[in-house]
Amino acid sequence: MNFSSKLFQDAVDEFAHLPGIGKRTALRLALFLLKQDKDFVANFVNSLTKMHDGVIYCSICHNISDKEVCEICANPSRDHRSEEHTSELQSH
Repeated sequence: MNFSSKLFQDAVDEFAHLPGIGKRTALRLALFLLKQDKDFVANFVNSLTKMHDGVIYCSICHNISDKEVCEICANPSRDHRSEEHTSELQSH
């Protein structure tokens, strides 16, 4: 697909790089964002940037987290024996 705007074409192409997003869906997403007000788009972009910069993997379970140890693993009432068991299985 070729569009009269290179900026729009670039946005469609970037959306099409996402898994499960073809050219037609990429076009729909780009058109949707184009029709939104600047605050919506700014919040959307800011949210993606913050996620990319701030989300890490838990050092224990490797789930996505905002902290080095996720809330589940940091919970003192959690049964931590299963972690030891998992570690033992991985070492064999």
